[in-house]
Amino acid sequence: MEKSFDLKYTYAEVNNQHHEWLQHFGGQRLKKWEDLLKANPEAAICEAETRKLLSDHNVDVQPYEDLSHGGPDFICTKDGKTFYVEVTCLTINAVTKTTRLSDTPKRAGCYALLTSRIKNEIRSKTPQCANFSAPCVLAITTLHFTAGRLCLAKPRVEELLTATYKITVDFKNGGAASPPYLTTDLKNSVFIRPDNDSPDWIEHASAPISALLLCGFGSVPPNVLGCLHPSPNHPFEGELLPNIKFARLADGYQNEALKVEWI
Repeated sequence: MEKSFDLKYTYAEVNNQHHEWLQHFGGQRLKKWEDLLKANPEAAICEAETRKLLSDHNVDVQPYEDLSHGGPDFICTKDGKTFYVEVTCLTINAVTKTTRLSDTPKRAGCYALLTSRIKNEIRSKTPQCANFSAPCVLAITTLHFTAGRLCLAKPRVEELLTATYKITVDFKNGGAASPPYLTTDLKNSVFIRPDNDSPDWIEHASAPISALLLCGFGSVPPNVLGCLHPSPNHPFEGELLPNIKFARLADGYQNEALKVEWI
């Protein structure tokens, strides 16, 4: 209870802004968010922070979620282009258990990554983003300060596309037959995986999700990076959010070594 109160106090300004914004869309939507703020403050705050992030990019944001059947949280328009945004929150306690990182700023030792948890979130949200005629962006958010800085940093976002690289050496007759080189089995890649019928080929996964927003809302300013699906149902234009850097797989990723570029 004390922690929840601290969060509501810390994020009072963005909560008040979100409350005022929701008042324009009917009492039911406002009540649902107020109930969420009581039951799961972190999720409600992350929803408010995501709406603010989009609005700060001059995006027209309106609620979209069907109050009975769900769906993406927001429908967004900018420069005549439409996209949807679904928000999911990784709570401070859950992130601490996964990474073994303290939420309070301190020198970090060994820690685990959020890659598997992020992949699980993508899997669970993919059906919710299906059957739309415009891009759907999944905002994966957390108020965990340390993980927002370390686990959502550029190298970690790149690993979402390529999975973790390993140093590999070929052996023959009991000795090294090649110099060390990097390989990946794509085990934790979120958008590509080996084709079951042709392991040397790549197939795509979670195509209804056009892009990710990785949002560390636990610090000021927030740490936010993006990640583009290489072959989505509907491509998302990262230029619509110009203050956010987006990672994507460089051309030729299906035939050559995986390389990530930032735009």
